[in-house]
Amino acid sequence: MEEISIVSPQVLGAGQAFGCVNGDFRLNVRADLMQLWPDEPDHFAIWATRHITDDPDADTPVGPFHRRRDFAAYIAHELAARPALSSVRHIRKTAMALGERDGAWHITLDDDSRVSAARVVLATGNPPPDWPFRGPVADSDRLVRVPWRGDWPDHIGRQARVVIIGSGLTALDALHTLRLRGHEGDIRLVAPDGLLPPVQTDWHDAEPLAWPQTSSAAGFLRFMRDTVGDLPWEKTEWQRRFESLRFNISAAWQSLPATEQTRLMRRLGWLWSLARFRAGPQAHGSAMAMLDSGQLRLVTGLVTGIDSRDDDTHQVRLASGASLDADAVVNCSGAGRDQLITRLLDDGVARRHDGLAARPALTPRLQLLRPDGNAYDTLFGVGPMTAHVAGDVLGSASIARQARGLAARLITQQAG
Repeated sequence: MEEISIVSPQVLGAGQAFGCVNGDFRLNVRADLMQLWPDEPDHFAIWATRHITDDPDADTPVGPFHRRRDFAAYIAHELAARPALSSVRHIRKTAMALGERDGAWHITLDDDSRVSAARVVLATGNPPPDWPFRGPVADSDRLVRVPWRGDWPDHIGRQARVVIIGSGLTALDALHTLRLRGHEGDIRLVAPDGLLPPVQTDWHDAEPLAWPQTSSAAGFLRFMRDTVGDLPWEKTEWQRRFESLRFNISAAWQSLPATEQTRLMRRLGWLWSLARFRAGPQAHGSAMAMLDSGQLRLVTGLVTGIDSRDDDTHQVRLASGASLDADAVVNCSGAGRDQLITRLLDDGVARRHDGLAARPALTPRLQLLRPDGNAYDTLFGVGPMTAHVAGDVLGSASIARQARGLAARLITQQAG
């Protein structure tokens, strides 16, 4: 039996999304859709009913939406309930580099120490947030590059002018926590499309759809459009049809050539993200209330830089040439870079994806490729870092299914 080690500085199961100290940051899907065990889809919902007793605000007309930190507590509970995991070594360091030598992988850690392994699975999750433009910005209490922890509102005055970069779920979390804390200052939200994600509905009974065989982005998109029809995306039936698409979308995505995948990502990626990552009722309600009152304004544009003044205020520059004055700026852009993956590509350890040069190429069996195009049989990826190849592998349920399949193949490989 191989020894298993996990290299991560974080508490296992928390990560960026769930390791949030702020109780205002909530999951964006109902409890019954947060699935860790594919064979027991209601496991978290049942656990939450028994263990979460201090959160009456979780309940909404379309179901309970629990705090992000509660899901981290659930994962910790599940890990503790499995004695076999006690043999897994947790190395509380960050992996900085990875190289193959003498039939083994050698991992360089952030303290310059090294560990070796026969096989490596890259499960790095979403990359750490970064500002969505080039140029240095010094992080501070009011220049918030990493919004996930949620402790930044403690350092922003109630009358402060706030600029939020991005319009996805994290931006709505930011709006929600500001509203609950009685923020009174003007808020400007800057995003390329100027749209907020729709709210979650009470959809049920989405049946898996069989995707047609197509090798073109146009055919892929046509099937999606025909499925959802002309209904407004705010409607429950639209979301039910959309969810029906997601069951088998990963297999359909993998049948597309890399060039067609890239075309779809460039034309449709932003819209898919808006429709895919709907907001929980609590955060969406706060955003709508702020819009209705005039406190919040949506600004369509791209942020190109931030200039800080001597009086601790900031000028947020836009691609249009305009600028916004702010007392605080919160980065919710979704921009980020995985330093380990970048290092693997820059060092020539792994081949770059043909369409997305910042991402690694992978086989359908989640093997990374050598620069010559041959697949490694000891280096694998799982989770969001594979989404450009494997499809919609971003939520807890889809990641759990993918990880389970990879684990089964690794066990078979070891036995053989």
